[in-house]
Amino acid sequence: LSSRLYYLNGLALLNLDDYDKALNTLLIGVDFVVDDSHFSSEFHALIGDVYHKLGQHQDSDESYSTALKYNSENILVLNNYSYYLALRNKNLSLAHEMIKKCDQLTQAKPNPSFLDTYAWVLYKLKKYKEAKDKIQKAIKLNSKSATLFDHSGDILFKIGEIDSAISEWKKALIIDPQNSDIKKKINQNE
Repeated sequence: LSSRLYYLNGLALLNLDDYDKALNTLLIGVDFVVDDSHFSSEFHALIGDVYHKLGQHQDSDESYSTALKYNSENILVLNNYSYYLALRNKNLSLAHEMIKKCDQLTQAKPNPSFLDTYAWVLYKLKKYKEAKDKIQKAIKLNSKSATLFDHSGDILFKIGEIDSAISEWKKALIIDPQNSDIKKKINQNE
């Protein structure tokens, strides 16, 4: 059987939120990948995504690490792995190293999601002024993301720019009016 069929089937199952079947399919299919380091990287990245969805963080981290061994410039893995580590407050130095590399690889065509990850890793490292710079660049590229404005508000809040933080959270709330976390931040600080 073709490794690509396993990959596509696993991807479809992941998109259908059938994580257990996706994982089983991908774990079988990955053994059929031969002499294609980029595809091996993509395969292990997808396995990492499924483990992440299942909340199996150690397995997810190992899969992302394997993906990077096959292709150290896999920008999606560099971004996602960095972001997930930052969300869990784990191995922030590795997260910083990876997102910095991702940023360097995408200088010609900056990606707002990657810049957001960079900002969030810096935020977790308590490098708020650097984080502010990255999140502002992200917002210039995408001014329709509640997450970007929410993160911007969090960063500005840590710097002590409370009024600006509230303003950013309000922009986030306009985009995502049902977000109770953002409402709470505004109400606690107005």
